[in-house]
Amino acid sequence: MATGSGPGSVAERFRGLVAPIPAVFDGKGEVDVATQKQLTDWYIEKGVDGFFVLGSQGQGPACRIDQRKAVAEAVLGQVNGRIPVVIQVGAVDPYTSMELATHARQAGADAIGMVGPYYYSDRAEWELIEQHKMVNEAGKLPMFLYNNPEYSGYPTPPSMMVKLREAIPGVFGAKLAAGTIDQAVEYLDTLGKDFNIFIPVNQLIEGMAKGVCGSIAAGVPVTVPEVGVALVAAIKAGDDARAKALNARMSEHSKRTSKLREYGRTTTRVGLQLRGLPIKEYPRWPTRDMTAEDRDLMDRSIKQLLEEIAAVPA
Repeated sequence: MATGSGPGSVAERFRGLVAPIPAVFDGKGEVDVATQKQLTDWYIEKGVDGFFVLGSQGQGPACRIDQRKAVAEAVLGQVNGRIPVVIQVGAVDPYTSMELATHARQAGADAIGMVGPYYYSDRAEWELIEQHKMVNEAGKLPMFLYNNPEYSGYPTPPSMMVKLREAIPGVFGAKLAAGTIDQAVEYLDTLGKDFNIFIPVNQLIEGMAKGVCGSIAAGVPVTVPEVGVALVAAIKAGDDARAKALNARMSEHSKRTSKLREYGRTTTRVGLQLRGLPIKEYPRWPTRDMTAEDRDLMDRSIKQLLEEIAAVPA
């Protein structure tokens, strides 16, 4: 498996439109392995460039250790080397993460992802660095950082990432969960242009022009990956008009369906069901059913967006 930063390494391959693939369940809180594999193939068929598994969208913190392993195995086995896969192993304690990191390597992951240990947001910097070092030693894979202040309870600023990279040379990039263009530039200026920075998909046009390498695209591309894939392709091709048109269509879809945010993560389940996937349960906790009227609103908006993507001149 390629590591490091040279040609063919995970740092070279893990870029573009990366899917934060949802973990899906059977209606009783257990992993639906068959549907997880089907979902994996569906995203690949839509053209995504990689997978980020068991992050926030991927329900990692809401799963037992055995369930996180089952999801990782299902995705990695189905991908079978076709695109790079990062398995997110962050947890409250180092020992859970160490076990998951070891398993990720054994299962064939390209890298491990690490959200900062959550809940105990008063941890000292030394403690955070040591936890990352312990997980790195167990995983023996390149490490990708996940800066998610909303969920971990604290930020991982550029200065902290420098220290993590010095302690763990295999650290090659980071997702800024709610990162702005200015923040992305600050990280790149501090860590270097070879550091893979990912930001929200709606900021990619300006972001990629300034050195951002892609998006681990939550939001609209989870249920309509085609728009994210097309957006990245347009940016790479230098087709500014097409990129701006696609970004605008994505924004319009978000506005049309904004009232559905009251359903929380139910919108992901319903959206994927409307795309033809047999998702029985997502997320792994009780959620309110969507009304027939609101389900129809989402269906019509998704269909409109797909038509608009096809109609945007290439």
